[in-house]
Amino acid sequence: MRPEKALEKFLKEIENENLVKLSLTIYYMNPSTFTPFPLSVDDVISGNYEHKIEIDGTRLAKHIELIKQINNNPLTPVKEKSRINARIYYVFENIKGQKIFDVAMWGETDSIFINGVEVDGHRIFCDAIMPFLPEDAIQELENLMAVIWPS
Repeated sequence: MRPEKALEKFLKEIENENLVKLSLTIYYMNPSTFTPFPLSVDDVISGNYEHKIEIDGTRLAKHIELIKQINNNPLTPVKEKSRINARIYYVFENIKGQKIFDVAMWGETDSIFINGVEVDGHRIFCDAIMPFLPEDAIQELENLMAVIWPS
């Protein structure tokens, strides 16, 4: 599904207060960890992660305002496509286990991949998962975002 349609569907679920019927799974690998080759989403899911965090809809609902901010930034397709080197992958799924919306970070130009389509990156896609990460991962990600998207 195109990123815009996926985001639209995801936000409708949130607006209808169906967030409790969703789950979020985050696969996190320290972005500065060296690997001999770029990692795909499948590489990350199959075990190349330091943290796998599963969040149920009740816990998600407590952070609804932060998650809604994902819609505040337009999804701009990149001008030149790059190869993914996934360090963070997260996916929102419904109660049937169907993927609603997913984000993989990063491309070669600090882009992100939404439902497999590369778009310009924005820090809100990191901020949206911060409340669910362990302290060490938050600090690593904050340090990286300060370089990629300085305020």
